[in-house]
Amino acid sequence: MDELKPEEQARVLIDEMLAAAGWAVVPRSEYMDVPHAQAVTEALTKGNNRADYQLYLDGRAIGVLEAKRLGKNLGACVAEQVAKYSVGTLPWNQAWANPLPFLFMCDGDKLFFRNTLDPTSKFEPIKKLFTPKQLVKLAREHNLKIDSEFAALPVLPPVGPNGLRLCQRDAIAAVELAFKFGERRVLLDIATGAGKTFTACMMCYRQLNYMHAEGILYLVDRTNLGVQTEGEFGTFRLTENGEAFNKIYDVLRPRHFNADDPDDMRRLSKANVCICTIQRLFSILKGEPDNDDSIDEAEEEETFFAEENDDGPEVELGNDLKLSQDFFDTIIVDECHRSIYSRWGKVLKYFNKARIIGLTATPTPQAYAFFNNVNKATYRYSREQSYIDGINVPPRIYRIKTEVTEGGGLISEGDKVTEVTKKTGKTKAKVQTTSSVYTSTELDRSVVNPTQIEKVITEFRDVVFERLFPNRIPENGEPDYRYIPKTLFFAKNRQHALNIIETIKRVFAEKFPEGHVPDGFVQEITCSVEKPNDRIRAFNNDKNFRIAVTVTLVSTGTDVKPLEVVAFMRDVHSDVLYTQMVGRGCRSMSDDLLRTVTPNADTKANFVLLDAVGVAQSEKRMPKACENSSDKKPLKLSDLLERISHGEVSDANLELLAEKCSTIYNRTNDEHNTEFREIAGFTLRDFSLTIFDAFEKNLLPEYTDINEPNLERRKLVSPLINNNNARVKLSELHAGYLSILNPGEDRVIYSEFLEEDALKHTSAFEKYIHDHADEIEALRIIYHDESQSITNAMLCDLQQKLLVESKMFRVPLLWDYYRVSASENHKMVIPLKGKNEIESITNLIQLVRYALGRTETLQSIQGIAAKRFGLYVGQQMGDTPRNFTPAQVEVLRKVAQYVAQNGCTSRKDLFEFDQTLAVQTINIYSPAKADKELDYLSKFLLQIKAA
Repeated sequence: MDELKPEEQARVLIDEMLAAAGWAVVPRSEYMDVPHAQAVTEALTKGNNRADYQLYLDGRAIGVLEAKRLGKNLGACVAEQVAKYSVGTLPWNQAWANPLPFLFMCDGDKLFFRNTLDPTSKFEPIKKLFTPKQLVKLAREHNLKIDSEFAALPVLPPVGPNGLRLCQRDAIAAVELAFKFGERRVLLDIATGAGKTFTACMMCYRQLNYMHAEGILYLVDRTNLGVQTEGEFGTFRLTENGEAFNKIYDVLRPRHFNADDPDDMRRLSKANVCICTIQRLFSILKGEPDNDDSIDEAEEEETFFAEENDDGPEVELGNDLKLSQDFFDTIIVDECHRSIYSRWGKVLKYFNKARIIGLTATPTPQAYAFFNNVNKATYRYSREQSYIDGINVPPRIYRIKTEVTEGGGLISEGDKVTEVTKKTGKTKAKVQTTSSVYTSTELDRSVVNPTQIEKVITEFRDVVFERLFPNRIPENGEPDYRYIPKTLFFAKNRQHALNIIETIKRVFAEKFPEGHVPDGFVQEITCSVEKPNDRIRAFNNDKNFRIAVTVTLVSTGTDVKPLEVVAFMRDVHSDVLYTQMVGRGCRSMSDDLLRTVTPNADTKANFVLLDAVGVAQSEKRMPKACENSSDKKPLKLSDLLERISHGEVSDANLELLAEKCSTIYNRTNDEHNTEFREIAGFTLRDFSLTIFDAFEKNLLPEYTDINEPNLERRKLVSPLINNNNARVKLSELHAGYLSILNPGEDRVIYSEFLEEDALKHTSAFEKYIHDHADEIEALRIIYHDESQSITNAMLCDLQQKLLVESKMFRVPLLWDYYRVSASENHKMVIPLKGKNEIESITNLIQLVRYALGRTETLQSIQGIAAKRFGLYVGQQMGDTPRNFTPAQVEVLRKVAQYVAQNGCTSRKDLFEFDQTLAVQTINIYSPAKADKELDYLSKFLLQIKAA
């Protein structure tokens, strides 16, 4: 700061003091109507005077600070000056009191304070500036009414490696501003991986510490996410003294909770933050027995892939509720695209005194409607922006197609089949009596073709290093399959997951000298395993655990940063769910941390979406905005049979039963329909037709009440209801059967990065080139075919600007995208090979030329440098041949290799790279000609137009 004047130095120091105390230092022209504390510089006061700093709490002035140069006497004259400013508040400035009660004088070193609320006070030295919270407390102690809940709110901590991300800071600021203006529900649309939970921890801390909140409910989507969230509160330390959140405030995740137990209720009342699912909250509210974690998760896994909101009738709260409506001040709903609508809506709406903050990366029309927004969140941070900011990494889509996954298959007459009854798990060996066709959608739902699974897994094994991660093949060596990139497979159901695991063990076994995969190499992460959360942690940290197979448990909210391949062996038709599942792979991770779990890794610049079912291109749907949200959901078959057996034979129930029986009959094969007829004495088709016919002909008396006899109606369904064996068989038919082929037939027909994806990124790259051709120096030279040298600095500048635009503009990625789309364009792309060729920054020159259509072949400069250098050595200098000695040729060959790797060079560049090589080169060319010859050699090798 020596170059600054003494008063300027003092201002810098005072700005730092204010910022450290939680005041946002802003020029008068940049003052905003925001809730956090602000120190406005050069604030205008009466008489056209300017206070150095005017302090504001929630938009109202509270004090003045007068700044003087370092060493200035802060005596009576300065005290008189600051007092004048305290009574000079303009009429259009809001103030907590007039004159302003709190006065400061500071020279950047010494600091004095006076509280004019105390008429006997004088300026006294203090060590630090007061925080907004301290000033609010002081004002209230002296009976100054400060009735804003935001008055103590400091400015948010700065953005930085040990603080908030910019998107987190902006999100919290948007929430606080919305609350200031009276909004009760706010929606945050923040990309997966951007740190929603950390953001929520900061919001909770600020509300508890500065806004007098006492109880915050944190609703999680699933029990395992509650465990993860509880851990985040334990590691959050962005507090005033750096102490962990859960050491300052009581964080409770209730388990085995009993609302009739006074100790449990005391713990809940004492908790500052309560973390639970909405299902558990419902149990607490009703005072009903609470399920343990494993039961919660098992139920969730069964229903999750319905891909819509929880089905079943809307819950009823009743009257004897254990919590008051104002029990929580704020409710944070994580993954708010699910859980809070339809069936469970009344639970959340019961707490009508609380503000509600919704967090999601995939907002639905239902979420927008609930949070009173029309397709617009309170704050949005997109996936695309997260890629640009380096918070997340984008996917590359690799497609594997087999004949069966594309077109289904045939079970031929005489084929051996193992039939599994889904309801009971019983198996039976059969021989197919007639040929039948199965579709691709029936694969692994009603038909298992082990060969199809094996073909996909084998193809994955063969391409994982060769095509997906070629940088991890050591030069002149074999890939290390002990450390294949961490991979997560999504299966259709648990049996499918187990089939995939067994196939992985068998297929990968030949890549290990022991003839089998190492223990723990591939594991199941589903709700059926013991302590699934421990498995998730192990997948994050254990370098020997390489492949996980799941159904739903790792599909939302779970962080697995080292994950580099997300493999879909099932289709997904919900846009929300698909985005969440893909998001498991997008977390960025530092290279050093990545190598602790994947020792052969170089970097995680993107992840691979391995698509074995066409999920990336299948049509997706979005839930509609609360349509018929109050309607009762159709009953499940088991519930329907139970109600009818008790005499609830309403029109709706009978018609639903007929519809279900008809549907089951039509999708069941002749063999199983015959089995039902032999047990029941009638077919499901005849039974459903009898019910439909009774309604059509108006044969049934009106149903008014369950307590009426309703004999005709009960008699109509009696053949099924009063035959327990028939009901059991009906439930078995409803659940369906699984036919396992022994072994089945299939073959891979396509294995490549998705061409559609490649064309999208190459088109974006080409547009960028054209749009910025005159702005970026290296682009300008190539675009206009100029004779100017393209230096390493120019190429580095171009590379940096490309990566700021898109993380998919990395050279190896673009190169491979052009390779994928080359056949379509009838062009040739020669793949990059070896570390030197892959890392050559001159590849940018070739990419731009190819994108502009200047060449039909995309080939690295490294690949043609040797030939170009041979031509250079054989050239003449005017009429005189270049007579280099063999030793000189070897020196210049090193120079040529440097140019091919880094771009046009000069004498200065060579000295910085290798002084010995530079001296040898100058001696060859002579000092007078060295720069000119180096420039010529560089342009010749890089095929730049001569001047």
